[in-house]
Amino acid sequence: MPSELPPSHVDLLERPLFAHLATIRPDGSPQSSVMWFDWDGSRVRFSHTSTRQKYRNLLADGRVSFHVQDPENAYRTLEVRGRVESMEPDNGAKFYRKLQQRYDSHVPVLDADVRVVIVVKPTSYVAVFGGLTKIETDTLTALLTQLGEGA
Repeated sequence: MPSELPPSHVDLLERPLFAHLATIRPDGSPQSSVMWFDWDGSRVRFSHTSTRQKYRNLLADGRVSFHVQDPENAYRTLEVRGRVESMEPDNGAKFYRKLQQRYDSHVPVLDADVRVVIVVKPTSYVAVFGGLTKIETDTLTALLTQLGEGA
């Protein structure tokens, strides 16, 4: 799995798309939630509250995976695997309000006192285009080339 973000999929992190963030529950099963996020070019930031199960999951095990999908091409996706680097209070929900602007949401923030900023450092990326990873695409291309040469 590549440890560098493929240039072909950078836009999926730069755009205000929804991420499906998966954490590990106390019983070892996954928990996935749709989340807003922000990408700064090296880290991903999520907003959450300190009163929910996902926060407790991350305290116990900081491994995460999240998935974003291109809304114009459902077969173009990116999975990011990583580790929680920090979870700090979001004083005054400042970061959450930044996300509200990014996602064009104008809902009142009723839980500002328990908001936290979750910072994730990516460790690997799985970029898919046309339903195939780069390795699968390269393998298929080589096979088709080989078959074409045999014709």
